[in-house]
Amino acid sequence: MSVPKTKVQRTLFDVPVLVGALFAATDRYRVFREKILPALYACREQLAELYCADNGRPGIEPVELAGVTLLQFMEKAPDRQAAENVRLHLGWKYALELELGDTGFHATSLVNFRARLLEGGQERVAFDALLQALRSEGLIRKRSAQRLDSTHVLGCVAKMSRLECVRETVRLVLETIKRLGAMDKLEGGATWTERYVDSELPWHRLSQEVLQEKFVQAGADALRLIMWLRSQPAVLRDSEQTLVLERVFLEHYELGAAGPERRMAEGSGGVKNPHDPDAQWAAKDQAKTKTWVGYKAQIAETMEEGCAPKAKGEPTEQFIAAVVTTEAIASDLDGMQRVKAAEAVVGQETPVAWHVDAAYVTDDTLAEAKQEGYELIGPARPSRNSSGELYDADQFEVEVANRRAVCPAGHASTQCSRLENQESGEVQYRFEWAGQCDGCARLKQCTKSRSGRRMVVVGEHHDLLQRRRREMKTEAFRRRLRNRNSLEGTISEFTRGGGRRSRYRGIAKTTLANYFHGTAINARRWISLVQWQEVREPAA
Repeated sequence: MSVPKTKVQRTLFDVPVLVGALFAATDRYRVFREKILPALYACREQLAELYCADNGRPGIEPVELAGVTLLQFMEKAPDRQAAENVRLHLGWKYALELELGDTGFHATSLVNFRARLLEGGQERVAFDALLQALRSEGLIRKRSAQRLDSTHVLGCVAKMSRLECVRETVRLVLETIKRLGAMDKLEGGATWTERYVDSELPWHRLSQEVLQEKFVQAGADALRLIMWLRSQPAVLRDSEQTLVLERVFLEHYELGAAGPERRMAEGSGGVKNPHDPDAQWAAKDQAKTKTWVGYKAQIAETMEEGCAPKAKGEPTEQFIAAVVTTEAIASDLDGMQRVKAAEAVVGQETPVAWHVDAAYVTDDTLAEAKQEGYELIGPARPSRNSSGELYDADQFEVEVANRRAVCPAGHASTQCSRLENQESGEVQYRFEWAGQCDGCARLKQCTKSRSGRRMVVVGEHHDLLQRRRREMKTEAFRRRLRNRNSLEGTISEFTRGGGRRSRYRGIAKTTLANYFHGTAINARRWISLVQWQEVREPAA
């Protein structure tokens, strides 16, 4: 399919010519046409690269498809409704500069367009185009402060037990075998079909013993199926479902003397539903009070410190600068590095300050901020043993550079050891007091260990962490911490716009959707800002 020619001349049948007077200067569709659509046309060259230059029949204008996709995310419209709006909705026709008689396109054209964006690596083209337009309008400074936080994104799949996951994976492989016409080669094909394809187990009525038997049986069948698949042609042996089956088997079983046995502990990042192997189980905290299966989204928003309070109803002037989708189990520290890398790709300079929560503040990130020349504004987590029963690390005077520490009783450490994690490269220092703890009057306030000796383990930049904890006690720093709170409203807007649950399966498609969610938020905020200015100017 080739890229269509750009329309250079309007006709009397264009909606803006026919009914432009119906849309006031503050109408959202008029503002979209005057502000958002030109930003999308600015990236037409990138969109045109997704099509063949001169071969095949002309396709649908890619800018039109990008505009329709953005409008459907702004108005939470599914593909069919979006395609119908292009044909029947006068506001959409006006916003996209279409002719009145434009019959639109089939809803699958939007599916194909998203697939082209992913195949061409242009999933963030609309997001970047709108950011560039906002910079040109002076609404985003090249280097400003930003606030950052993460939120969970639910996968577009159902929650499954371990047994359901294994059985469903086997069923999907059997369907692949049947589709490729190889079922007659599989010994006992009818039995496989009866057991996994046509069978619906009443899970809630089965006893634990029966469920355990089913789990062992599913493991044995999965192993037999894997061994058989390895002797088949590559189209079957290397199919996506076969690879998922091998992965699921290794995550749930281990080989014993009598065959596959249940693996007691589930590995981190395992497959929870074979329909979306990328969706992972994760917990928000160590207590596991909030768990989900899906992904995580890191959202960065521009901000200005010390701004005057806004008038009632005045829209925000802050915009989303980055939306990065990560695995559910990825840490916020890793997410912050990905956000910084994503902003660097498009030429965004390092913010003068990052306003974050405690998940992003460690001694290493504070040292990194100092080295790279920006502020990291956020609370530090309390040190271990900070419950009040024992002395915590902050009550020791630690000088990592001098390899020296002084305990609350005034005794200097006798030994300092450097500890380095060979896998992560993390460096820590362990301070010991040896015999000085013997007979100390404060021993019960210092340790409960059987040895009666206290050891303190701190990071390489513990002094920065101590300084931050002292800053947290000052009123000036507490006021600066409040600057991050507005991001909760942005995350709520992201959630209400459909970002809480992914529309699609797979991390690639979810990433694309989250970029359009971010673009939709920026577009709505820009439109609200223009509407506010249009209302205020006549009054002034």
